[in-house]
Amino acid sequence: MKTKNCLDLIFGTLFGTLLVASYQPFAIADAVFTRDYEFSTPIPITGKVTIRKPIQGLPAKSLFASCPAKSELQEFAESTSFLVMICRDQKNVLQKYWIQKNKKTGSVVRLTARDLLNSQPSVWKSGNYQVYLYHDGRNPQLINAYLESYNIKTQKGRAEALLYYYSKFHVSQ
Repeated sequence: MKTKNCLDLIFGTLFGTLLVASYQPFAIADAVFTRDYEFSTPIPITGKVTIRKPIQGLPAKSLFASCPAKSELQEFAESTSFLVMICRDQKNVLQKYWIQKNKKTGSVVRLTARDLLNSQPSVWKSGNYQVYLYHDGRNPQLINAYLESYNIKTQKGRAEALLYYYSKFHVSQ
């Protein structure tokens, strides 16, 4: 696959470098995703499914970047390979920012998306790729949330379970 565009820089190898956070608006058949852990499988690092908490409970030392000027942190996610921050612009309320750090390489990727004010989902698109965070709210204490990356052209995806998910929209069960 020899393409000369920013996706080569972002993804490196197909789905090998970038997974982005946001909620999945239209369920893509689960069969297209390769998951590192199944929905109800505890993640060995924590011994639990994805740990969800309000954004106010996020330890300050977890932040690896600043939100863009005039925006605020709304979501933070950590998987085995990535840290993700989602910020919302306070002036242009339709604008959201995605900031991701690869824990292995330290590289940081920034993407921008536009959506409705309190929308959960935000689909982040770049070329043939769309990335998002799938976090089903029906029984969050029983299932994992995932960083998912999907290639529209090949119709294949990859999902990495989240260790932690902090959100402004967290509702205690």
